[in-house]
Amino acid sequence: MQTIITTRPTSLARGWQRELSLKEKLFFAFLLLIIGWIMVSILLQLLDTAIGVLDFGTLTIAVFGLLLGWLAVYISIWLQELLWHSFKSFRKQFDHHFNQLSSWQQCILYFSVFFLLLYAVLKGIAVVF
Repeated sequence: MQTIITTRPTSLARGWQRELSLKEKLFFAFLLLIIGWIMVSILLQLLDTAIGVLDFGTLTIAVFGLLLGWLAVYISIWLQELLWHSFKSFRKQFDHHFNQLSSWQQCILYFSVFFLLLYAVLKGIAVVF
């Protein structure tokens, strides 16, 4: 008769199973955007050797805008967790709190966030133009 011995994985092996936190995901996305921004400039210069500074700046403005957007989100989450420790615990337990609401309360919360974000985008466009 054979006995099968099962061992628990070591702490190092269990460490690879954990999911990245929100700050880590945002940090890696930020690094990816920086690398993308640099690679776009190199790729444009390889494709067209006569590319000027204005062409380079114009064509990479979208990647730079995404870079600044991710940076703003990362800094705001970092500041919220730094200044309000209860925000960090609330964000970790948000699913639990949200599921305790009734369906009409969930809809009101969802649509209020949606329309406030839409209002912020429209005000941002009004400031620019």
